Amino acid sequence: SLALSFYLKGGLSTYKPQDISNTCWAFASLGILHRSFFGAVSTEVQERLQPKSKDSVELSKFKAQEIANLVWSFATLNSSADGLMEHLTPYILTMCRDAKGNYDEHSIAKFFKRQEALSVAWSCVVLEQYPPQLMPLLYTALFGSNNDTDSIKSIHGDNGLPKQGVMALFYVQMAMDMEVPQLGMSLPLNFPDGWVVGDHAPKALSTEEKEGGRSMLELTTSRLQQDVSRTLERVGFSHVLEHVITTDELESSHNIRLSPEKVEFLSIDIANLNDLVGIEVDGPGHFVNVLDCATDNDGEKERYFPSGKKLSGKGAKMEWQLSNSRRLVNGPTALKHRLLCQLGWQIVHLPFWEWRNLSDQENEESYCRELLEGTTIEGQ
Repeated sequence: SLALSFYLKGGLSTYKPQDISNTCWAFASLGILHRSFFGAVSTEVQERLQPKSKDSVELSKFKAQEIANLVWSFATLNSSADGLMEHLTPYILTMCRDAKGNYDEHSIAKFFKRQEALSVAWSCVVLEQYPPQLMPLLYTALFGSNNDTDSIKSIHGDNGLPKQGVMALFYVQMAMDMEVPQLGMSLPLNFPDGWVVGDHAPKALSTEEKEGGRSMLELTTSRLQQDVSRTLERVGFSHVLEHVITTDELESSHNIRLSPEKVEFLSIDIANLNDLVGIEVDGPGHFVNVLDCATDNDGEKERYFPSGKKLSGKGAKMEWQLSNSRRLVNGPTALKHRLLCQLGWQIVHLPFWEWRNLSDQENEESYCRELLEGTTIEGQ
């Protein structure tokens, strides 16, 4: 806490971009959020991107990796970053342009590696910030101007995108199609065929390959999920475990085209398919620990989502007001929730510590009934 106090009292102004980026990355990697510190970082970075003197120029030069780590940290911790992407965009555009003031995959590759561009794109989506000049640049970095897999691999000197990166891009594209369709952006027609590490050049898919598809998921059913499932069965909640949503389902139901293949990329822990009610059993990896919890006038600890916003639509009743106010959901969990709600699902979250505090079957059944309050199931 002494170090954080130093930062918040002006210490950030003396730190190099790498120092700030590394510190934020360390917080995010540990799943720890100090909102005042991250707020100070956001303000500091925005001020540095508007240098007022020659002495401040060096402190305003952020490398691509530093930018990627910085915005990834904000997104992973689900920390508010108002104005950050807006100020970073002109800087990134300047760094990626050629001598004539234009950019293409060649000029971008002098600044961004593909993994860095992917991190920034994913972070934009989590933060719900879609700079209209930045998003096309990031797609050019990832896919090139002509969507030529061999060419872009050669330019960046890599072997393709990692499997988890492909899934992240499905999330990115899905979010843009639903939230900013005016950008008119899309994945390559053959994606992900030929784009994943180890894939060869794209090939025509047989009927069997299209129907069989591939999975970007590594599904495991935890003991906690199984315990919750058994209790839900006792209270009459019809469901399946690990319901998987595929790209072809998304295209047929919402006209969102992500791939010509059938690819599994989105799952719900416990799902009632008739009423589109899902329960996400959230273990420790879904949360961040907040070091500086706010209190209201009565001393009650703040229990809201970090953004301070309540989600709207069918998924509005999501139990974001968790009983332990030092834990808040992280960015990946919030993004998945948002996307599922956009698809019409009602998603309820079950935090692991609440379940562990239940003493017997009667309490577990009572908890599950209360959990389903406000969903369409309740009225049946």
